[in-house]
Amino acid sequence: MRIKGYWLFIFLALTTGAFFFYQQAQPPLSYDFAPQFDGNDYRNIYDYFEGYREDYNVPHPFHQRLLVPFLASLWSYDILPGFQWLNLVFSLLAVVVMFHLWRSLGFELRWFWAGFLWLIFHWTGMIRLNAFDPITVDLPTYAFQALFLWLVLKRKFIHLLWLAPLATLQKESFLALPVLLLVYGAWHNRKTDEGYYDLPFIAASVLLAIATQSIVNFNFPPQEAGRGAFITLAYHAREAVLNPFDLLRWLAAISMAFGPAIWLAINRYRKTYRYDNTRNLLLMYSALYLAFGLLAGGDMTRIVFLGFPFLAPWVMFELQETNKAKLLLLALFSFPLTFIWKHIPDPAWQWEAWESWYPEFANKERVLLFLGFIFAAFLLLQTKKTT
Repeated sequence: MRIKGYWLFIFLALTTGAFFFYQQAQPPLSYDFAPQFDGNDYRNIYDYFEGYREDYNVPHPFHQRLLVPFLASLWSYDILPGFQWLNLVFSLLAVVVMFHLWRSLGFELRWFWAGFLWLIFHWTGMIRLNAFDPITVDLPTYAFQALFLWLVLKRKFIHLLWLAPLATLQKESFLALPVLLLVYGAWHNRKTDEGYYDLPFIAASVLLAIATQSIVNFNFPPQEAGRGAFITLAYHAREAVLNPFDLLRWLAAISMAFGPAIWLAINRYRKTYRYDNTRNLLLMYSALYLAFGLLAGGDMTRIVFLGFPFLAPWVMFELQETNKAKLLLLALFSFPLTFIWKHIPDPAWQWEAWESWYPEFANKERVLLFLGFIFAAFLLLQTKKTT
């Protein structure tokens, strides 16, 4: 059954209400006393565009993430409201795009509620984490990635010509999406001989994104030469090999971001593999973000959750036949992971408390205890019939 359009306004109202509630309930990060947080680098970009500083001293890779700080500088002369209002705009835009994406995928209303409640009220989700850490460039990621997937599924490849360079201005990791699509699209067209993917448009979007990044790097060079994307990925891969416990931290971060549902989805896919283009796309980009969680930086939980536009619909796709009783049990096991009853601690004053929220930083005992909980929940849910 196709979801009625009025539900979109209900989810937009829920998002707006949660945004303003957490603006009051969640104290923001004390940036001046936490210099290691990315917001300080984005503040330098903002100050440059506002004319508060003449030099562009921004380290790699933050120096190339111009879009949000530039828009914030146009929006307000006060940095915090500028970023907060932009965060609200892109949060609402993300809900609009995801609503249409999920409706085109044919999900039932219960999955809309499950997806949006998780996105809005999970502590590392779209609203709460960015109320705590508002000077960020992450919010457009949800809208741009969902729009990318929707355009691909609708075969509106011509629109990638503007989306790819624009999203690359927001965050350079977006470039991986059309590159991966070009490789998969060429393989799919050859395998099926149906010409589903318009490869010239996809290739052009890749070139435009690369050109955009090159222009930015030329005009806004980093404070000092960075390691580059491939070297960064290789570095984190090496660290994972040298520190095997990081693999457990990665599994725990995935579990923190998406709960037992993601392991049920993986198991379901394993049992019911078939060649399906939509399913392939959802899995391919979900796997990309799971890999980013291990290889793209130290804050695994946040990075994995940024893959929500791909991971959430893939999980829904795999578990869409789950009955109400099992879905309620899944919600019961997932609820504690939201930390809905707590405020995110300010690491400037409560460093150890803040670390304890993140499996990638928490002590080993806490990580193992958390993985034990997820494994027990998975086993119990697996014993229940799905239909």
